[in-house]
Amino acid sequence: MGHLRSWKLLLICLLVSATLSVAQSEPNAPKYFLVLLKRPSNAPQLSKEAGDKLQQEHMANIRKLHSEHKLVVAGPFTDDTSLRGIFVFKADSLMQAQGWADTDPAVKAGRLSAETHGPWDIDLNAIHEPETTQGMEQYTLVLLKSGEKWNPSAPEFTDVMKQHHTFVQETEKGKIAVAGPFPFDDPGELRGIAIYRVGAEETAKIVQNDPIVKAGLLKTEIHPWITGKGVLAAGQPMQ
Repeated sequence: MGHLRSWKLLLICLLVSATLSVAQSEPNAPKYFLVLLKRPSNAPQLSKEAGDKLQQEHMANIRKLHSEHKLVVAGPFTDDTSLRGIFVFKADSLMQAQGWADTDPAVKAGRLSAETHGPWDIDLNAIHEPETTQGMEQYTLVLLKSGEKWNPSAPEFTDVMKQHHTFVQETEKGKIAVAGPFPFDDPGELRGIAIYRVGAEETAKIVQNDPIVKAGLLKTEIHPWITGKGVLAAGQPMQ
């Protein structure tokens, strides 16, 4: 079962767009939206045969979205939680991105749920067209969620946010592959996502020094993650 799960996780990575075109700065240009793929607590149990068939359909849909230049980044989490992976779509709206995520056969079957956030305010140059679709690299994905003291209207909020931006810019020099916030009106407690180029242990040490985390405005949730080689600034080699 462990081998089969690892095989399924690795297959999800074979979806990076080889023809990625970066969104321009015009107001009507497509934006990036991030989808968290989760395993629902009431997900139906499937036989091995049914599970393999659904996985094949899942991968076929990924390839379709890839070929249509909609899906630009994806990859699985490698720890054992309800979070299974992410998609990053280049879309005109949240509704459009959610609609594309909902075409996934695993979502339709209830084996996965798709939670879409965005637009994701990132440096558009952080996502690259890979030279090859072969190979994968390891990263650490950090979910930044509202902390106990999250309050955008508080007088000190702006100052702490500026310190946070400075921290991120300094860290980006070698540790962060891509990072950015979601709109303040994005539902739920997820405020942004950062993908680090280093392992989970080193990432945990870095983020605890982020001024916005130290001030209690944000809290972090850390997960090891993999994606196709060359899509982002180089991560850690697969072991």
